[in-house]
Amino acid sequence: MQHTSSECCNCGTESKCRRREFSEQAWTVLLLWNEVQPSAVDQPLCDSCYDELRETLIDRAEELDGALNNVQNPAKSRPATGTGRSKVRRAG
Repeated sequence: MQHTSSECCNCGTESKCRRREFSEQAWTVLLLWNEVQPSAVDQPLCDSCYDELRETLIDRAEELDGALNNVQNPAKSRPATGTGRSKVRRAG
């Protein structure tokens, strides 16, 4: 049974709210995009906030995939900086 509340943890509106299931990755990008309050993660949301967040994830799906691909490529698999040939400026 889902928890219901009378105040949305994102917008503060008094209405019927319940905890919404988003993946950890979805919550992360919603926070990065400033679409959700940090205090609202894994907390009860009103229908309006849920619908807006869901639409944002759908509308920005391409950005979401790109962001997750960058996160999934660990720093160790990226080329180290400063290891290639560097250009040297010569005076004259």
